[in-house]
Amino acid sequence: MDDDFQELEAELSRLRPAPLGRDFAERVERGMARRRALPGWLWAAMPAAAAFALIVVYGTRGPAGPAAQASAPPAAPAFEPVGVRDILVASRDEGYVVLADGWPARRLLEAHVNTIMWRSPRSAALLQWSVPREEIRIVPVAFH
Repeated sequence: MDDDFQELEAELSRLRPAPLGRDFAERVERGMARRRALPGWLWAAMPAAAAFALIVVYGTRGPAGPAAQASAPPAAPAFEPVGVRDILVASRDEGYVVLADGWPARRLLEAHVNTIMWRSPRSAALLQWSVPREEIRIVPVAFH
């Protein structure tokens, strides 16, 4: 048994990574050039602009007047959410795919049923809403 592992280790140690594609360096340079497209001060100004927008939207509201305080209290909701279930119904391995960057991955198709439950506080009635959904997952494959 130990000999099998030693043979496997010897075989794996002889493997070498595949050479990079000709256009790999060009794609990296294009990606880096796109990153440099926005000046540094613009990245620093974005949080300040967001803070200013929040102050304008929420800071200009005055205190609630007497008309807003005199309104009737809100009625109790007809239904309140009480639970959520996500059930995996089926899972299918659709095999290997090659991503745009050339790396291998596995494509998995999963079928789920999401069920949301509401209960009426007044009558204890239960309302359930079930929604089927499919999810495609791409899982990168790493060879060590």
